Amino acid sequence: MTAAVLVLIAIIVFVVFSGQFSLTKIEVVRDNLNVNAANIHNELNQYLKNNLLFLDRSEIIHYIQENYPEFEVVRVKKLLPHTLKVELNTYEIVANIKAYYQLPEVEPDPLKSLGSDYESISDALEEAFTLDEAPEPDKANIIEQKALLNRVGQAIFDQDENLELMTLYIEGLTQPIQDREVVVEKEKLDIILDTVKYFNNTLQIPVEGIRYLPVAREVHLFTENGMVVWVSMERDYREQIDKLNTIYKVAELDKEDIDYIDLRISEKLIYCPRNTACSR
Repeated sequence: MTAAVLVLIAIIVFVVFSGQFSLTKIEVVRDNLNVNAANIHNELNQYLKNNLLFLDRSEIIHYIQENYPEFEVVRVKKLLPHTLKVELNTYEIVANIKAYYQLPEVEPDPLKSLGSDYESISDALEEAFTLDEAPEPDKANIIEQKALLNRVGQAIFDQDENLELMTLYIEGLTQPIQDREVVVEKEKLDIILDTVKYFNNTLQIPVEGIRYLPVAREVHLFTENGMVVWVSMERDYREQIDKLNTIYKVAELDKEDIDYIDLRISEKLIYCPRNTACSR
């Protein structure tokens, strides 16, 4: 074994076992100060005392992206001799969210209704189970949640409402949404955002809010002049908006006080003036 090889082996042994490159400090830098990175920092403490030279950066990046999908970019840098620096860039926030879910209603016990109003148990049961029209939903049981929506459709709860962004309304939920939960699939969100952008650019009418109806596969665009435009997500949004643009000013719809315009039906446009029988 040559002297050069022995020197190389000695250097490797020194680097591995001497502790000269032992990881003793972890820095987590984020682009948004509203993001709490304490959990990530604590979880990375498992790498402390490891040799920084041989630390697998791709393993750390994969772990963070797998467990914290709200970060679009994760960078890991080795700052010799003892520091690991992690840089986190969050996805862009694209909208506010107002989500509504209804608390489950407790079925009344008909037997507890017995009293001066009922002479027998049978009378109470008959009253309780009479097939009448379904009652209106109890608005007191409807809970509103506010959050932000990022570019991949996650609900972000640890930041304040952004008044410069439009609001996405999600109704009819049966349970509350959770922090970092994907409430709108990215593919659907792409369609929604592209629809709004195309509508704004084509008709020059700003959109202030959106009602997203995932079951019906449609979106309702709330404009600043109070008009609501219904667009189907099952058909090309450009075709539907172009249809409206073709006749909007020609038919002087821009001079009418319109409640809503329905673009969902191919080759047809349905609109309803405000304060008429068809209005909401």
